Amino acid sequence: MYRHCNHNRVYLLGILLLIPGQLIAEDLTPEIRLERGEFKSRQQQGSNALLKGRRWLEQQQRYDGSWQSKTYASLESSIAASALVMSTLVEITPPGVAQDDSIRRGLNHLTSKLNQGEIWKSVEAESNYPLYSISLMLTTLNQVKPDTTANQRLRESLSQVLLRRQQILEPSHRSGEDVAGGWKPGSELFQQGSAANPANVSVTYFTLAALSGAGKLPRQNRIAALDYLQHSQIPAGAWGAGGFMFTMMADHPLNKAGWNRSQDGTLNGISYLSATCDGISALLACDITSDDQRIRSALTVLPQLSRSRLAEIRLKAEGSYQKLDALFFYEAAATARVWKQLRGEGVENQFLNSRCNEILQTLIVKQHADGHWENPLPWMREDDPLIATAFALQAIHRRLARAE
Repeated sequence: MYRHCNHNRVYLLGILLLIPGQLIAEDLTPEIRLERGEFKSRQQQGSNALLKGRRWLEQQQRYDGSWQSKTYASLESSIAASALVMSTLVEITPPGVAQDDSIRRGLNHLTSKLNQGEIWKSVEAESNYPLYSISLMLTTLNQVKPDTTANQRLRESLSQVLLRRQQILEPSHRSGEDVAGGWKPGSELFQQGSAANPANVSVTYFTLAALSGAGKLPRQNRIAALDYLQHSQIPAGAWGAGGFMFTMMADHPLNKAGWNRSQDGTLNGISYLSATCDGISALLACDITSDDQRIRSALTVLPQLSRSRLAEIRLKAEGSYQKLDALFFYEAAATARVWKQLRGEGVENQFLNSRCNEILQTLIVKQHADGHWENPLPWMREDDPLIATAFALQAIHRRLARAE
């Protein structure tokens, strides 16, 4: 007679049994939820983190279209931060999707900072490293409405600036460590710190990628860059052979893994993961194929190289973390970049596969509730959420993207 009441009782009992389980699941730490995979696949979690991080970046944009560091007063001109964030937003925007207002306003802001020679109107060269920023802007323009006349003119101007900053010497004019073909950060453009900031493999990669993407990398400049990269790669017989030094000034502090002497007494910077990833990408930007011995030797040594770990707490003791740990987010982006580039050429690498999976898991777990990331270590400015979040989003996007 009251058969429906039994049904309702069973239904209510099911709710009572289900709700505690949901409450318990919600109480689990992000690490446990990720590990058990109880809610979403890692792919979906990565997509959610990407969307959340993008929203956070867009919310940080100022009324004038710039992104301003709240961590470093020396970046008050907003040039470097804006170029990095804007290039990131363009990269993670799916193909065919119209660029949003944030990117348009960001481009307008950066363009307003150029003078007649297309060099940033900034006295903060030591902090902003203008060639990084110019390369990032050119890379962005390569992807945003490349067919407009104004865009083409600006791309041409920026390309010429970058080409003029590459030192090309005849072999007879070279001496010691002054091997031409690479690019410096650009501080010397303002008559400051030119000796303190030698050419390095990172600026060289970003410049080559921007020029190649613009179709503005002449054969002469490519050959000179390959010469520089050859001398930056650790030679056979030395420890870490095949890896790349950050800079050829072996004992320079920017060689963050340190330096050592080979058996013949030669002083070499010790290669590490992010520098070697930049070296591989630089070779690819020069149209070197993945089966070339230079790239193969670099890939072979990757598992042996020092790499970063994300600090758990703010630094308390000097020896608690190494310099490389302050580069976690940059290294994550560089590693995922090479992984994606190689997959685009049909090359699988077990180390890169494993490392990118570790990176993705770490980034999902360590994202802050509002969508940003940051590194507790201050040495490489990744304690600035703008910088850390931009690199984190690049890493996730590259790891999730299908091979091109």
